[in-house]
Amino acid sequence: MLTRLLSNIDGVKACLLSRDGEIVEGSGEGNITLFHEAMKMVSELKFGSLEEMWFEGNITTVVTTIRGGSSLWLTSEKLPVGRLSHEARTLRPIIEDLIEV
Repeated sequence: MLTRLLSNIDGVKACLLSRDGEIVEGSGEGNITLFHEAMKMVSELKFGSLEEMWFEGNITTVVTTIRGGSSLWLTSEKLPVGRLSHEARTLRPIIEDLIEV
């Protein structure tokens, strides 16, 4: 079910990474070291908690945190960052529910 959920968005590569950086589901890729560094920086600067990261260039990537230390990575060559962010926020509670079951 999770694989189908992540492959439902046209033009987007998506993957769910575990806390250890292992790909749990999906066809995309992510960088768990970058994710952990960002979380550490947010914590040290006392900015609260990391919920989402955006990277824009030739390829757009949005990373969102998933309860339990996992992360959802969405990457696209054609969709804007706002659309990817919307998709990530929409998928997050569904994925968290699937992981708990």
